Amino acid sequence: MHINPRSLMTAGFAGGFILLIISFVADFATQFVTPYSIFEVPGMRSISDPVMMLYFVYPFIFAFIAAIIWQIIRGSLPENQKSAAWQFAGILFILVIVPNIWVMYTSMLYPTGFYISNILTGVIGYPAIGYLNARFNRGK
Repeated sequence: MHINPRSLMTAGFAGGFILLIISFVADFATQFVTPYSIFEVPGMRSISDPVMMLYFVYPFIFAFIAAIIWQIIRGSLPENQKSAAWQFAGILFILVIVPNIWVMYTSMLYPTGFYISNILTGVIGYPAIGYLNARFNRGK
């Protein structure tokens, strides 16, 4: 296994920014269908709490971990960039979104929009993460 630091950094930072933007857009779009305030969800910290700044680091952490996983499994993905990106997106969706939504829905009373926003972020954001990793890691 060879980890390419340059590809890792590029895909991690670019993926983090894209995932952050997509999560904001998904949340904004969801507000038209089922409005809610993330800061009124039980257990959420106040926006004025300094620790809340770390909440916005999550997309970058996710993108860097996804970039590491891509580099580990890239030999098992199809040669075609689009196919590899979609397959990787599907893997991420199944490993992250499905169990998260299951646990949240079955154990927490969160607004419907919260679930929809999370699903949209996965449906739109994970193919973008897959594409970025395919783009910045062309060779196997």
